[in-house]
Amino acid sequence: NQAYRKANRALGEKWARTWISQAERVVEPSEEEIKKSGLMYLALLDLMQTHKAQAVTVDCLNLFYTGKLPAYPCLGFCQLNDDGRVGACEGDLPSTTMMLLAGYLVGRPGYISDPVIDTSQNKIIYAHCVAPTRVFGPKGPANPFRIRNHSEDRKGAAIQSLLPAGEIVTSFELNSETGEIVLHQALTTGNVEEDKACRTKLAAEPIGNINKLLGEWDRFGWHRVTVYGDLKRKLEVVSSLLGLKMVEEA
Repeated sequence: NQAYRKANRALGEKWARTWISQAERVVEPSEEEIKKSGLMYLALLDLMQTHKAQAVTVDCLNLFYTGKLPAYPCLGFCQLNDDGRVGACEGDLPSTTMMLLAGYLVGRPGYISDPVIDTSQNKIIYAHCVAPTRVFGPKGPANPFRIRNHSEDRKGAAIQSLLPAGEIVTSFELNSETGEIVLHQALTTGNVEEDKACRTKLAAEPIGNINKLLGEWDRFGWHRVTVYGDLKRKLEVVSSLLGLKMVEEA
């Protein structure tokens, strides 16, 4: 909060105007809420520079709900990830580590996602209120996005990123206690327009057995890091070098 309070107001407003101008549209948040997000982004940058960090994660839900966080970091996280840094949700250190790894391996951002698995349609939906808009890396094309409020409490400012269809994505996670990296892949089919649940909702068809995917999911925790591209072979090599076991969950 100290970094937030000392952030440059004019620069925070400039970032807010930039995001508003780049967005396909602003749906719920007021301009004032987006300005707060601009200040939060500057606070995150300041802390990262102070600590010479490449990544930051914030226990955002708990801190915002208890009044200890003045704004959600969602827009700032999106900007960090688009720029080749890492901004990770919910104080999730394993996912933060995997997002860093994705950047090192392929120069692309990952995003933390929660699943909605529909076995009747052979579909998985990767949902969250933060996702990048440059999924092929900082120099790649930008996809459209909307500025929304956060889905869980309908407050603050978050991102609905309209992500590319027809692409392979790799979703994976680290379990440091068991020494495993869990992985599955899918083919993206489109974005789900539904007000329920998290704002970004990327639909995909899993490659493999969706019933196995459903049964195995909770065994490795709820979050996965979803990255555009086929990272399977690279993750196998990394797992071998680090003495980790690769587990295919679909």
